[in-house]
Amino acid sequence: MDCARLNFSHGTQDEHRALFNRVKQLSVLNSNQVAIMCDIQGPKIRTGRMVAPFTIAPDDLIDVCPNEVLGTPQLIQIKYATMLNDLDKGDTIFINDGIVKLRVLSKSAISLHCICEAGGIISDHKGCNIPSGNISLDVITAKDERDLKLIAELNPEYVACSFVGTADDVRKVRNMLAKYGNSEIKIISKIERPVALQNIDAIIEETDGVMVARGDLGVEIDTWDVPTAQKMLCKKCNKAGKPVIVATQMLESMTAAPRPTRAEANDVYNAVLDGTDAVMLSGETAMGKYPVESIKIMDNIVAEAEKHLPPRTPTEFLSNHVGMTETVALSVYHMAQNFRDHNFNAKILAIAYPPSAYTARMLSKFRPPAHVITLSNNLRVAREINLLWGVRSVFVEGMVEEDDLERRNLFCIQKAREIELLGNDDHVICVSRSLLGKHLGSTTSVYNIQELEKNSLLQ
Repeated sequence: MDCARLNFSHGTQDEHRALFNRVKQLSVLNSNQVAIMCDIQGPKIRTGRMVAPFTIAPDDLIDVCPNEVLGTPQLIQIKYATMLNDLDKGDTIFINDGIVKLRVLSKSAISLHCICEAGGIISDHKGCNIPSGNISLDVITAKDERDLKLIAELNPEYVACSFVGTADDVRKVRNMLAKYGNSEIKIISKIERPVALQNIDAIIEETDGVMVARGDLGVEIDTWDVPTAQKMLCKKCNKAGKPVIVATQMLESMTAAPRPTRAEANDVYNAVLDGTDAVMLSGETAMGKYPVESIKIMDNIVAEAEKHLPPRTPTEFLSNHVGMTETVALSVYHMAQNFRDHNFNAKILAIAYPPSAYTARMLSKFRPPAHVITLSNNLRVAREINLLWGVRSVFVEGMVEEDDLERRNLFCIQKAREIELLGNDDHVICVSRSLLGKHLGSTTSVYNIQELEKNSLLQ
């Protein structure tokens, strides 16, 4: 496991703090390198209270209002204050994870008059989805602000922002964290609404990563459109060199069963082929009967999928703003491919000093045919990098600025050898920032481990 997600939709702040600290304690057993992602709830829309749960059938008529009422088969409350302004004739409302579908026929000053197009049970406090792009809810609720204050104090590597619709939503979360004294936490934007798909290029430009949150997304767009959206999001994030996570119902049956369905195994496998950097478990590990087995099986599926990744055409994954580091990463891809074509064992060693994940992100996005090892003297950066595809990040305590390029490279090769990430038969492609300073250059060097040892250059 590379990253633990804490879901702030459930539990108290004291419980979140305790769980955060517990993950930190257990991370010590994994070289302190398990990242943490705190996932804020966002503006969740829910039904009000009912006199009693009831079943609504197709073609039934029902009124929906934002004011507090005890719900009946004729009238229910949906807790969304500006609903009457934001929704119009023809808009849809989904209730209870999309099971119930209502369509607005008309509206008055106090309610929406709707027809049921898909029936089911309506009861207290059920989640509602409104695919209309006119939703005026603030992405940060009062609860989210309280949680972001705590998160800024806890200082995880990532915060996942729910129901992002625009790039401005991402900036609001970033500014809120800064308000409470933390500008280091990276933001993962959860794509759950059609409006986010419409604004995806601007969102990717602003955010630090994306989560394909297929639960709410699969309610707000047609189910058969979700795979297309997933592939599009993975491709766009890959091109931008920003991590993308595929989530929701990946091994859902393992909440109760010791093995997944064949369809679920295919889902995880194909997410890897789509270009995801990470796959995520939710209920399977949060409340399922087989949490450890779920992680092991997902890991096995991912490992098998990666054996069969087709070679990328790297020029298809160039960003819209190609810079020097991205160009160097593309060259390293071709070097690794040439090594492989001539039957050399190659590894890529990215030296993240001074601390930065950027070089690792550029290397990862091209999916080079060689393992990428990143060394950093900053534990936070090392944890962030672990979310990237194909990158093994290592925290190296005591790494200092060198005034000699070869000495720095040999130091890092030695560290990678000590933890058995480099073997005697390996050829190492070292990538690092120029010693001259930031933005002044990038260096690429190639070393033969056997020759270095023969010449007593490694201990």
